Amino acid sequence: MSRPRGRGRSALVGVGLFLVLLAGGAVLALTSKAQQPPLTMAIPPPLLPAAPPLRSPHPAPAATVTTVGYDVSHPQCGRTLPTDGGFAIVGVTGGRPMSTNQCVGTQLRWAANKQGRAVYVNTGYPGVGDPVAYGRAVVDDAVARERAQSPSGTTAWWLDVETENTWAGTTQENATVLDAMAARLQELGVRVGIYSTPQMWEEIAGSWSPGLPVWYAIGPGSAAQAAAACSSELAGSSPALVQWVQDTSHDRLDHNLVCPAYRNRAGELFQLR
Repeated sequence: MSRPRGRGRSALVGVGLFLVLLAGGAVLALTSKAQQPPLTMAIPPPLLPAAPPLRSPHPAPAATVTTVGYDVSHPQCGRTLPTDGGFAIVGVTGGRPMSTNQCVGTQLRWAANKQGRAVYVNTGYPGVGDPVAYGRAVVDDAVARERAQSPSGTTAWWLDVETENTWAGTTQENATVLDAMAARLQELGVRVGIYSTPQMWEEIAGSWSPGLPVWYAIGPGSAAQAAAACSSELAGSSPALVQWVQDTSHDRLDHNLVCPAYRNRAGELFQLR
């Protein structure tokens, strides 16, 4: 059977042209994708929008204390406390927010005999309710408990930030609770700092750097290890104090060292006698 000339050649040309166009489109698509910037996940800010601003701590007149001191709270109830040491820090609460250290009155009187003294409050967040309101409420509760025993009040406070307490919010919510606590204490006219470890801080508060003095805990150790930790970092700051736990003849006791950068800045860490 005879067929028209050129039809087969035209068909082949058409198929070839289609394949060229198809390949060209694929190349253009791949080129376009290659030129697009990589997808990135938005990193949330460290604090919620409602978090109150903190004031930078104002300088205090140059002052020194004996560089080793102690901190105590409800675990030391009824025990003989050391007579040496240049400073003392007393836990107002009983291991968790809105609880009582039953010995706080006795311990505050002991601390008043030191060259410098301060108090600390346990922190946490149950994951429900407004973080700002909750943080302020924890501070108001602690201040009321402290002033029931020491009506004139203590002018240096530390926030005890540990994973042993309940932290059920996101790091952004947790950090906002701590920010609200610090802001409330500043409103009340007292100095405020942060106690924690780098691991606990990151787990609880993420990347937030409040710009406050920090009290760095190393756990069981020695004065030499505490001195070495003064060159570390916590919450974006170099330590002002380092705590280590030391076995004594009577009990395990928290010891603390003032770091070299704060040797003449005791008034930024303690209420001085």
